[in-house]
Amino acid sequence: MPSKTALRKAIDAFCDEGWPDEEILLFGYAEGDPYDAGFLGIGFQQYRGPVAVYDRDRCIEALVEEFTETESSDPYTDAVEWFEFNTAGAWTGEQTPIIVTGFQSPNL
Repeated sequence: MPSKTALRKAIDAFCDEGWPDEEILLFGYAEGDPYDAGFLGIGFQQYRGPVAVYDRDRCIEALVEEFTETESSDPYTDAVEWFEFNTAGAWTGEQTPIIVTGFQSPNL
């Protein structure tokens, strides 16, 4: 798996090449962030332009790793609480990234 910095550079290049005239808001810090692992791509909504899209479960998995490194007593619960309050619950304007929760198809 690439380093966080390399992954963020790849995400930035993807956004810059596909949408050079648009400012796409990404979660986290420019030098790399656990949320980079959850980046899925770019989505669109009518009249809003490109918006970053993240996978909820992948973001939480990355946060679990971060909380494990800090010796949290319950890394999963801490990661979910952090994500729900600080990320999913945040509004940063019309370009706030979209968070996707994947659908698991039942065996029909």
